[in-house]
Parts: sequence; structure tokens; C-alpha cells
Amino acid sequence: MKTKGFLVCFTGIDGAGKTTLSKELVELLNKKGIECKYVYGRLNPFFLKPFIVLGGWIFLRKRDITKNYSEYANTKRKAIKKYSFFSRIYQKIFLFDYLLQILFKVKLPLIFGKNIVCDRYVYDTAITDLSVDMGYSHSEIRTLIKKFFYIAPKPNLVFLMDLPEEIAFQRKDDTPSIEYLKERRRFYLDVGKEEEMIILNGSKNLDELKRYIQKSFYQHIEGAKR
Repeated sequence: MKTKGFLVCFTGIDGAGKTTLSKELVELLNKKGIECKYVYGRLNPFFLKPFIVLGGWIFLRKRDITKNYSEYANTKRKAIKKYSFFSRIYQKIFLFDYLLQILFKVKLPLIFGKNIVCDRYVYDTAITDLSVDMGYSHSEIRTLIKKFFYIAPKPNLVFLMDLPEEIAFQRKDDTPSIEYLKERRRFYLDVGKEEEMIILNGSKNLDELKRYIQKSFYQHIEGAKR
């Protein structure tokens, strides 16, 4: 069986198992004869990086996200609100930077018939990297995601990896705090339900999750052929 231009995404809070399961799916599909590429689909700042460094030096040099997440987050949000003009410029560069990356990493390969499995995607960039810090409401997050999809391809299949924040926090030693995860998890669940994602319990046995993901993939492939 051969498929073309198929996009599968794994999304969810840090520590939910996205990277492990996306790489497992890529390996499985390639073994089955379905050529597939792994892509890290969250923003990797390029044009935005100087602004992140400069903003951190000016507004956050006495704050450490790993030592006191609440203090860091509150300081950042106050600065964003106070300097709204610069915040708008930041967001425009953010959008340009991310969508340019998606164009080359995802959209063009799909146009040329490549199959892609994304470890994180539009949803993660919108929720984890921008919306929480900017204090977006749920409706503003949905508007932002729609803007991304003007350029970014809509996935054929999305798995939302969900699990209790306490478990996710124990899995990754670079996560700032449980509060960091809680703020983001509720948005993931809201968006996941509205987008009709397949919501999986990331605390379940890995082999069980792999089997379910494989079954879901083939069901969607067969459904697309009809």
C-alpha cells in the first residue's frame, strides 16, 4: 500500500510522549513500505531569535523560568501588556518566522507527495509558545490557529497526547513547573475537542498506545480511499 501527501500530527503538553510515539509511527510506516518523514513542527526561532534575546535581557534578566515560573510568567505578561506596540511587532515576526518554516518543512514536501509525521505542530506553537504568554482568550487562540492554517496544511490525523500534569512533569527535567503545564493543558483539551482530535491517555502502556495509533492510522487511510 502506498500513500501520498499524508500529514499526521502529535500534539500536547511537554512530557506526554509525542516525540517517542511520532518516531515509532515513522519507523513502523517505513517498515510497512509507506515512505514517511519525521518533522519537528513547533517553532524553532530564527528571525525571532534576536527579539527573544533582547526582550529577555531588557525585561526578564532578573527572572528565571526554572526557579520561579509564576514570577517569570507574570513579569513577562506585564511587559507584553505595557509595551503593546512592540508586542504586536513581535507577534507579526513570530507568524512570519513560523509559517516560513512550515512552508519548507511541511507544505512543500506534501505538495511533492511526501508523507509526514509531525512531532508538535500549529497547535503547540499557538498554545505553548504564544497564547499563554500573551494572555489570549480561548476565542483568540482559535483565531490564531485559523490564521496559521491560511498557510499551514490541515493534518489528516491528529493525536492529542494527554495525561495528568504531575506525571508529565516527572518525565521531563526541563519543564519549568507543574503550573506551566496546567496553564497549557486546559487549552489543549479545549482545542482538541473542537478540532475532533483523537485524544489519547499518555500515561497508558506504550505498546498499547502504539497499537491504537497504528489502528487509527490505517482506518483513516482506508476511509480516505472510499
